[in-house]
Amino acid sequence: MNEVFFPGRATDSKTLAILRAAWRDLAAHWRQPKRAASSLWPLWLGFAVLAFALLASVSLAFDATEARAAAQLDPRLVGFFEIVTQAGKSNWLFALSILTLAYALYRHALEQNRRLRARFGLLASQALYFVTVQSVSGILSQVVKHLVGRARPKLIDTLGPQHFDLFSAKAVLASFPSGHTTTVFAAAASLIFFLPSKSRWWATPLLLSLALLVAASRLIIGAHYPSDVLGGAILGAGSALAVARVFARRKIAFTLRGDELLPKPRGKEFWAKSQA
Repeated sequence: MNEVFFPGRATDSKTLAILRAAWRDLAAHWRQPKRAASSLWPLWLGFAVLAFALLASVSLAFDATEARAAAQLDPRLVGFFEIVTQAGKSNWLFALSILTLAYALYRHALEQNRRLRARFGLLASQALYFVTVQSVSGILSQVVKHLVGRARPKLIDTLGPQHFDLFSAKAVLASFPSGHTTTVFAAAASLIFFLPSKSRWWATPLLLSLALLVAASRLIIGAHYPSDVLGGAILGAGSALAVARVFARRKIAFTLRGDELLPKPRGKEFWAKSQA
């Protein structure tokens, strides 16, 4: 009776059932044994030390000068970059990637052609990776912001460029790292990791240029210091790499050899197997 009087409800239930079945199929990868890989802790530690030294150097050398220069910029230029900076918001990236994930799961569950089914399965795993990177980088950014409690450039004349109020919940004391920069560099790095080697030579500069444009906008509108933007870039790209390695050990979206740092995107060989 419900299907007669409420056909929409029956269709919705069927769609949700299909999505749940497809999600279970994708999530089954997490129950498989993890592929062995080197921990690379010495390399990670070296990166951390280098990043800290670089951040400290940039902060001492450029933060105060840049913040005071940004305060003198033409309001029309600032207004333009206030529009550009909206691209660094994570909400539209989340919405787009979640919709892609849902669509890919749905098509994967319904598709009868093995080649197309494999393609939609791969697209679903890539969308899941993208959502995970945005979530991880966003959470880490907020944790560090409120843990460090750095004053924003608007307070430079009263508190100076190196004022930190640990464990602060105030937005005006949440300058480091730049959340917008974290988001765009996490997205750019994620997409770069997906690129086949033949496309990286032209697509990588394009993606990095777009990310740098958003990062520059945070400086021009006076929302962050240069070291805040650099910290966001490091955190975003680092999150994309770390999550990619975790996924690769379960052969989700990527593959990884034991001694490799950068995982390789699944694709050509994955589709070839689906036609066997």
